Amino acid sequence: MIENKSAMLIKKQEQMRRELDLLLTQERPDTAYLPREIAALLDFIHGNLFDSTLNVSSARSNCRIRNNNISARFRTTLGVGIREYIEALRLEGALRLLRDRRFEVYLIAMAVGYEHQETFCRAFQRHFGCPPSSCQ
Repeated sequence: MIENKSAMLIKKQEQMRRELDLLLTQERPDTAYLPREIAALLDFIHGNLFDSTLNVSSARSNCRIRNNNISARFRTTLGVGIREYIEALRLEGALRLLRDRRFEVYLIAMAVGYEHQETFCRAFQRHFGCPPSSCQ
């Protein structure tokens, strides 16, 4: 019984990962004409988007960017801040998974990088204007 549940959970995680990987390839911006630091940040963000440890500080650190005004430059270049960019992409991925109706909200929250379902639900409500359970 427990092995069966574990196998089902692994199967769901693999299905969600495939769907999220597809989103990442579709949403990846062309960085060829962007400033080097912005392009590096975008590459790092897209490569680690669903990692729960990804945040502005970790992205700057991993890209070895010490420029304190990088957030302002990111906003000027893309029209949105780094944190908002990360959150919007994660929530778009979550919405895609929710529309599929095969996955539980707590699994989706974890799959898109939220450690707590409550935090995910608040962010989802703020972004889309409805709770995850009703925006399917």
